[in-house]
Amino acid sequence: TYVGFLCNEYGIDPISLGGSIAAAMELFDIGVINEQDTGGIKLEFGSAEALCAIAELTVRSEGFGADIAMGSKRLCEKYGHPDLSMSVKGQEFAAYDGRGMQGMGLAYATSNRGACHLRADPYGHDFETTDVAGKAAVVRDSQNEVAFIDSSGLCLFPGGCGWTMEDYLQLVNGSCETEWSMDHVQMVGERIWNLEKMFNLKSGLGKKDDTLPKRILEEPADVGSAKGLVCKLGDMLPEYYQLRGWDAEGNPTSETLQRLGL
Repeated sequence: TYVGFLCNEYGIDPISLGGSIAAAMELFDIGVINEQDTGGIKLEFGSAEALCAIAELTVRSEGFGADIAMGSKRLCEKYGHPDLSMSVKGQEFAAYDGRGMQGMGLAYATSNRGACHLRADPYGHDFETTDVAGKAAVVRDSQNEVAFIDSSGLCLFPGGCGWTMEDYLQLVNGSCETEWSMDHVQMVGERIWNLEKMFNLKSGLGKKDDTLPKRILEEPADVGSAKGLVCKLGDMLPEYYQLRGWDAEGNPTSETLQRLGL
């Protein structure tokens, strides 16, 4: 509660803060950093006292907190263990593991803004099965729908409380005096997604960045319903690219851009 209060007071994203502190704690636990580095804080994983102390330094970018404030990607690179950053494109994971939620693993990897749990909605399908069959289509379609909802100014959270895309579409049609169909929803979302993708490509982000940390791809989960599983991103990504109308390197084809008027 206290760390959440600090995040709100200082304008800090609690997900990125939590992921970055967790990475620092793992660096401490494996002996890469010590109390001399942390300013005397015994930064053991699971220590509430250490969490509060290091959060205070991080939000003010003081002492070792300045290293954590760089984010887990730069933090782990600085200390020689980049694989310990649970992030995609520099953005930390939310509270979902791509080994147990295969669709979310694909959504993390392909999100244009990094490992974001608010850029797709594969939850229902992921809760039903860890089989990757059909997940590429679920992720693509839900990414398009979320892009449409975000562009409308409406909140995503009612979708977790019973709202359907038909409910969102009814509100948009009513306010805009339109008669758009669900096909139009997909087209609008697809245009947004591809335009964002083009910005990323221009910035040097490509297929190499549509990936997940080594831990998620190679180290089987050791507890829970996902025990023994890794994320099968390699099975899903080619199908996802194909469904998107992109080439094998994740670049939108000229035909796709022409179809979308981009």
